[in-house]
Amino acid sequence: MKTGFFSILIFIVSSVSMAQIAGHVKDENGEGIPGISVVVEPLKTGVSTDINGKYMIVGLANGNYILSYSGVGYETQKTTINYEGRPLTVNINLKENVKELEGITITGKSESTIVREQAYAVEVIESKGFKNLTTNANDILGRVSGVNIRQSGGIGSKFSLSLNGISGNQVRVFLDGVPMDYFGSSLSLNNFSANLIDRIEVYKGVVPIHLSSDALGGAINVTTNGKSTSYLDASYSMGSFGTHLASLNTQYRNKKNGFTTRIKSFYNRSNNNYKVPVNLVNFETGKEEEEPVWVERFHDAYESKMVWAEAGFTGTKFADQLMVGVLYSDNYNELQQAANAIGQAKIPYGEVATEEEKIIANLAFNKRKLFTEKLSFNSYLVTVFSKSLSRDTASVRYDWYGNSTPKTDNATGEIENRKTLFELETENYLANANAEYQLNKYHSITLNYSLNHLTVQGADPYKNQNNTQFGEPNNVTKQVLAASYTNTLFDEKFKTTLFTKYYDYGLSSLETDYSGSEPSPFDVHKSNLGFGFSTTYKYDKWQLKASYEKATRFPEAIELFGDGLNTVASPSLTPEKSNNYNLGFLFGNKSAHSPFIVSVNGFVRDAENFIIPVVQGIKVYHINNSKVLSKGIDLSMGYTHREHWVLSVNGTYLDLRDNSKWRNGQVGVESSQYKVRLPNQPYLFGNASLSYRNEELFSNNDQYSISLSQNYVYEFFYKWENLASKNKDVVPTQYTTNMEFVYMFKEGRYNASFSVINLWNAKVYDNFQQLRPGRNFNFKLRYFLTKI
Repeated sequence: MKTGFFSILIFIVSSVSMAQIAGHVKDENGEGIPGISVVVEPLKTGVSTDINGKYMIVGLANGNYILSYSGVGYETQKTTINYEGRPLTVNINLKENVKELEGITITGKSESTIVREQAYAVEVIESKGFKNLTTNANDILGRVSGVNIRQSGGIGSKFSLSLNGISGNQVRVFLDGVPMDYFGSSLSLNNFSANLIDRIEVYKGVVPIHLSSDALGGAINVTTNGKSTSYLDASYSMGSFGTHLASLNTQYRNKKNGFTTRIKSFYNRSNNNYKVPVNLVNFETGKEEEEPVWVERFHDAYESKMVWAEAGFTGTKFADQLMVGVLYSDNYNELQQAANAIGQAKIPYGEVATEEEKIIANLAFNKRKLFTEKLSFNSYLVTVFSKSLSRDTASVRYDWYGNSTPKTDNATGEIENRKTLFELETENYLANANAEYQLNKYHSITLNYSLNHLTVQGADPYKNQNNTQFGEPNNVTKQVLAASYTNTLFDEKFKTTLFTKYYDYGLSSLETDYSGSEPSPFDVHKSNLGFGFSTTYKYDKWQLKASYEKATRFPEAIELFGDGLNTVASPSLTPEKSNNYNLGFLFGNKSAHSPFIVSVNGFVRDAENFIIPVVQGIKVYHINNSKVLSKGIDLSMGYTHREHWVLSVNGTYLDLRDNSKWRNGQVGVESSQYKVRLPNQPYLFGNASLSYRNEELFSNNDQYSISLSQNYVYEFFYKWENLASKNKDVVPTQYTTNMEFVYMFKEGRYNASFSVINLWNAKVYDNFQQLRPGRNFNFKLRYFLTKI
């Protein structure tokens, strides 16, 4: 009897000991990965990780084995173990699969997928497929449905971003959750290298309260801090028109104590000396040539650079992130002509230029499970000190061959009859605190507060208008207090968020006449209440989304104060308001071999006091248009076949019209622009790309991809279409084709790419029918080393 008891006891003990091979599979950010296959070789048996990334293997006899870890979107990793019948723990960190060359990739419940499946109308682009290409944030955003980006020239030129009919400052741009609008032209989307970016989130219409700011109809959040490992990422590219781009980014993280240091930097330089057709003017006769001549732009160079250093702690018990940093950036931009000129200027600029220099200090603290597992807290504090210079001091007139002729009046500049040397100093303080409390698995509440204070002051020895208007500090203060409640039901299939936002706005400024001799104080204080909801229902592969927001946006510095050159101050602008409606659905087939995703989003933006630019000659000022109605639909689709072929298609139709029935608000006097499309706004556009990717092109350890993309913009009017019965001002339909080749070897450590932009050298027009660069070539080398 005793012998039988001890035999059973020995069997149980040995069984328990055999069941003690366990572990935790995590990604590079330290998050558990569900659904990873753990196979025991050579037995070919195994298990899958649970929702937290944990696994347990039972029933093994003593011996040597190989554990193989694999899953969609991650590199397969193997480790050898010697099992001796005692409990054994084997933890693994998997790297993302470097073969995923495309920008939009569905790899299970990644952080991007979680954002994409929120109740908001949101698209997420992972930038890893763009890091090997000569691209910036604007190039990446241009592939998103509903987004249209237009520039007035080459690299560094002014650009306008439109999102579902809402454009410019009406769309808020964030860098790691911090409003990017106040970082200036030296740190904007058109010079921010893809190598610095982890992903971009595009919110269409309704903006979640953690991105707390005043936005009329959407927001874009560029995230840069996605890696929790040590790494080195360096790249250099060169291209047509004297273009040179470089980037150096590195991070060191001590795994034991979480101490982290980062450096992010870039350098951009381009001559932008592409050719344009111009009807030349004979200065002696004043007559214009009948036939255009192709001439080279000679005064359009651009240079920008940035260095951002941070230090602190990440992934510790006391903070998920506690980082302090300092950023320096500057740029120099030559102006060949006014950004709002129609077509190519007859008389170009030869010495007009702008400069900017910024020093930014930042502090960020984020912690999930702060004091309790139910509380999460995110915050930042940012200070921005900036100096900018606008220079137009040459009393000369240039022709398109770079020859100059002195003017008779030495007091005039190239732009107008008064010189400009406008130096502007700004101080900007931004702060944000966001707290989320999980009441239980079904209910959570969030509170957010943001502060944005801006002070500008400047001087101009030549132009009294600038000297008077900015002789004393001009101040703008914005505060937003927001709260939301989220309810989750039916095993997280049905989720609804209700929110409200309180906006407070104060302006203290000066107004002056054209001569600058009559200054008058101008003070405004306003407050508005916004609210809205977002809801979603997810069933199997389908997801339905609906959202609404009553939004408010206050005027920005460039609209209020101008730039001292071509943009005139308009301090009396009033806040914009809009009712934003979104309805869409998402379908995703996450097949391991051929994933497919499609999303369709319908939208309505019913705005009043809509701020629009009005061009008079080469000058632009802003006014409040009483009502504007924007309606439309956008579609995006992505399909991968057997991990080799990748197809993506995006398209947008937009109906943006003046909805003000009465002229200047006078009832009974109907406006001639009532129900007419707003000018200079594309309303039908899209893009498609097809890529092929494979491996073993030259060696057993390489990968490559070939991509072809096609962009399309249907013709549109750049002036009010009802102003003429014929010979209307039209920007023609445009087709542009790009081709890219990427080669990677040594597991992605060494990378090279070659791209041809505007392959067929098509005429591509943008703001006010200005010609963009023709065919251009780019070559890039990139070195990436992780876990150094």
